[in-house]
Amino acid sequence: MLDSKLLKNLRKLDTKTKERFRIFVNSPYFNQHRKTTELLKYLLKNLDGKPQKLERTYVFSKLFPDTPYTEQTLFNTMSSLKKLFHRFLAQERYESTSFQQDIYLLEACFVNHEFGLLKNRSKNLDKQLDNYPFADKDYYNIRFQQYKTMAYYNAIFENRNKSIYFQELSDNLDRFYFVEKLRHGCELTANMVLMNNQYDLSFLNEVLSFYQANKSRFENDHAIRLYYTILMSLREDENPEHYNQMKMMLANEVHLFSPQDKGNLYSHANNYCVRQINKGNPAYQKELFELYQQGLKTGLIYDNGFLNEWNYKNITVLGCLLKEFEWTAYFLEQYKERLPADRQENSYNYNMAHLNYSRENYSKALDHLLYVQFSDVKYHLNYNNLLLATYYALGDTEALISLIDTFRIYVMRNKKITTDQKKQYTNFLRFAKNLVAIKQLPDSFGRAVKKEKFAHLYIKIQHSSNIVNRYWLEKTCKKEAGNALDILLLETQGEG
Repeated sequence: MLDSKLLKNLRKLDTKTKERFRIFVNSPYFNQHRKTTELLKYLLKNLDGKPQKLERTYVFSKLFPDTPYTEQTLFNTMSSLKKLFHRFLAQERYESTSFQQDIYLLEACFVNHEFGLLKNRSKNLDKQLDNYPFADKDYYNIRFQQYKTMAYYNAIFENRNKSIYFQELSDNLDRFYFVEKLRHGCELTANMVLMNNQYDLSFLNEVLSFYQANKSRFENDHAIRLYYTILMSLREDENPEHYNQMKMMLANEVHLFSPQDKGNLYSHANNYCVRQINKGNPAYQKELFELYQQGLKTGLIYDNGFLNEWNYKNITVLGCLLKEFEWTAYFLEQYKERLPADRQENSYNYNMAHLNYSRENYSKALDHLLYVQFSDVKYHLNYNNLLLATYYALGDTEALISLIDTFRIYVMRNKKITTDQKKQYTNFLRFAKNLVAIKQLPDSFGRAVKKEKFAHLYIKIQHSSNIVNRYWLEKTCKKEAGNALDILLLETQGEG
């Protein structure tokens, strides 16, 4: 029983939810099986106690004293409690969904011919929806369901010629479909861009064509306009107009969108900048940095009140690239507490190491790296990248060569790293070793020869694909080559 799904589910519940589930199971409307109630009471009392108290035979003896152990009897009681748990989750969702009870009440009134109550509740729902602040999928869906019931009530029991409800039914169904089709079209298109998957987006082109031909009709349908803009930013990636429209919405219209729509708008605006940066457009580094700052200010960046550790890292990297060192230092201290508790120290120390490296405080960077733990593959890879760059900056050749060799072994042996990633890292490490080899050349070679070799290595890196940390390799080669690179580039252009 210790490994049963029932116990795992109960352990995941917070204290308040456990209490609501206890009340639910004790309600005779939902449960009249006494042993199921006793089982929950016993499990909640001993959930975090001694393991032997949760063994099947022991639990059975407490539920059925003076009765020979029967596996099937205990299984049936556990199964009954598990079914109640599933029903409880559905009930919780039902009660937390806005207006859903109102819709079911209208449908119940219609089925049971409670027409006076039907009309009264529909008017009450009108008042609630008139005060609903967003024109989003939930609004259109509830309006559609409301008008569906009222339209057929009027057609059958009132004035058959009164068609306004049918028109409203149709319009809200269309708008609900448009929002959902465009919203999921955005998610699937983004997935195709990132993961190279393919989906059949049936009717999406027809929806886009209809919208483009009838834009004035949807002028006040903010969610439809929002997801159209996001989708076009994905489809027409090279056209900055759509991104600029998203920025304008974030700046001036964000209050018009539901929390989910706000989050999607912010996320897609960020991802657009990331795609442009990955295409080699550095201007979007500043754009993305400002979006992150805006997300921190408005709260749009948070997930259930927490700051994702990778956003924490991305903000640090951008702040350092843009030489916003003072702001980045403030950010790392101020927002550390926003990270999940089990990630705070690791994230803080890694990113403080990155900040100190960027400020050329290499010894302090190493001090912080000492406290970084390898909680997953990402941290191990990022840690080694930063450690390698720090050793190079310090001129610690012996430690650097040793790190490159152990780093390569780690990459090649790790089963959680994909084949493509292994290729990218081995290429990076090969060029890093070339950098070290040139750096180590004796003075007898002459500074000019070494600079020329760095310049040739820079050109080679530029013409190579599948390399991680390309920015650091190119920046380092460029710095070491100096004017030798400018001369080589001119010669190359002249040959072309």
